[in-house]
Amino acid sequence: MCGIAGVWRKRNPISGGDLADVSRMMQALAHRGPDDHATWNDSRLALGHRRLSIIDLSTQAREPMLTACGQGVLVYNGEVYNYRALRATLEAEGRRFRTVSDAEVVLEALHHWGPSKAIPLFDGMFSLAYFDARAGALWLARDRLGIKPMSVAETAERILFASEDKAILACDSLARTIDAREITLRLAWQSRDSSSSLFEGIERLPPAGLWKISDSGIEKRCFWHVLDVLDASRIVGDTATDAEHMATLEALIQDSVGLHCNADTSLAAACSGGVDSGLVTTLAKRFRPDISAYVVDPRLGHSEAEDAQRTANNAGVTLRRVPIDRDRFLELWPRTIWHLESDGWHASHACLLALAEQCRADGVKVLLTGEGADELFGGYDWQKDSMRPWRQWSWPGRWFHSKSYLARKFERQRFAPFRTSVANAHSFDRNIVLRALSPDLNFLQAKIFDRLEPVASLGDRAFLGCCVHDMYGHLQDLLNRHDRLSMAASVELRVPFLENRLIDFAIHLPRRHKYRQKQGKWLLKRVAEKHIPLQNVNARKNGFQVSANFTTGTEGLLRGGLLRDVMKWPAASVEDLVDLARRDQPSRLRLVGMELFLRLHAGGQTTGHLTEALHAAARDAG
Repeated sequence: MCGIAGVWRKRNPISGGDLADVSRMMQALAHRGPDDHATWNDSRLALGHRRLSIIDLSTQAREPMLTACGQGVLVYNGEVYNYRALRATLEAEGRRFRTVSDAEVVLEALHHWGPSKAIPLFDGMFSLAYFDARAGALWLARDRLGIKPMSVAETAERILFASEDKAILACDSLARTIDAREITLRLAWQSRDSSSSLFEGIERLPPAGLWKISDSGIEKRCFWHVLDVLDASRIVGDTATDAEHMATLEALIQDSVGLHCNADTSLAAACSGGVDSGLVTTLAKRFRPDISAYVVDPRLGHSEAEDAQRTANNAGVTLRRVPIDRDRFLELWPRTIWHLESDGWHASHACLLALAEQCRADGVKVLLTGEGADELFGGYDWQKDSMRPWRQWSWPGRWFHSKSYLARKFERQRFAPFRTSVANAHSFDRNIVLRALSPDLNFLQAKIFDRLEPVASLGDRAFLGCCVHDMYGHLQDLLNRHDRLSMAASVELRVPFLENRLIDFAIHLPRRHKYRQKQGKWLLKRVAEKHIPLQNVNARKNGFQVSANFTTGTEGLLRGGLLRDVMKWPAASVEDLVDLARRDQPSRLRLVGMELFLRLHAGGQTTGHLTEALHAAARDAG
């Protein structure tokens, strides 16, 4: 796990200024790779790499890495877990290796097979830049679900790229301009963090992005999209028994956890006490007998520590509780926003940073989590709630409406088919939302729903479609959060549920294996029953909750702040917004979080100063 940066010159050779910019970018990414750093350049390209050493700790595995012939160069952030199998295939085709690192396998695969063939074979999380001197082409790529980040900025003379926006912003003479439209989209609860930047002129590779940069410009495409692989006939034709699917799922999860445990350094699990992280923790114990577990233990409100302790005791794993109180929260909140490069809209963000920092302090470099299971296996209430609007098409509802009425309503509703659709009312309102907010994400809803047409039950179609759509919506926010906040503490966070074969298996499961007997994640829970305490399996899903008292009173920062000016709110409306933020914690986190973002990135204030301002606002409100 690392940080990467680079400068591509469109015409003139690389200059001293370009090399200085790469150095600035690497300094901005120091938290992503504190173990080592190096640079490389030729006539048109300069690359930088910050290393967090996890697989093959030797200096031979440092990057930028070159092929033996010197014609291929790689900087790479992430892990390709099937690298050993890929290495065996490459060796059978005559390739030779100098290290035991996954990075060299990635480089040789790219150079030998070409990026278009090699990258779809990678099973893992990655963002990378590969230069093929034979063709004079630079390739940028990101894993299929966008677990690892990549930001890009194009100017008249250069193309800049890096693991985070702040690295690009560190370059000399690059304007730091906030995009007011992006602020609006985030305040409107659009899922944007992983795919879009709040800074004008900075673009992020989409999930599965594969961009080729050459003298012809930038050729943009994606090597994987769920619409290209989602096969509804597999869902309709599924005849496997519960026992058969359970055996398949258990084998897939166990294999994936084993792959994700591969590291030449210390490794732990984030164990919240829920089904997903508990299952990962328990299975990881088989591959890493010395594994420990971590859980955040808030000193106010609900804590999952007791549930996590039950799982840890059952698995024979030592559990480390990470306390967090109000003072610690207000210290971490501005820092989370600095690393997220967004508004930090959820209180759990600060808790994740606290957990990652404790891991690092204990010498842990790799942390396993259960993220992705809810999206893939139907664990959210809004997914089951997506079935409700479609009941009138099922018996006996359809007998109370004419066929023409149902046909007309179907054509309207298919464009907002899920509970999470941002417009479920009048078609005029719906069309405004589809046009003005995030058309790529919102129109995708109907495309997924239509792709599932062979599924006869419209309710099942909506449920399954909502799960798939969450991979591009809700999950993107989670992955962005986890990468930025774990790497802020120089900890690599791994997500075993997002392994290629598990993704394929999950998106082709019928609804009955995801939601049955009023229970989400039905099949996954049947597997979990064999490994973790039944009390944890059957517990109601709560999500990660943090007491509203942690942020009470901080809404005062909105008075006389920067957000008011950027959004051009009338002065009379500010007090109404302050009152809204006082009454509603989600609004408080969004609005105050965005104010903190602007003060950090537009106002030049430090995280320490903002912590003091938060404490002062809370005291004044008290």
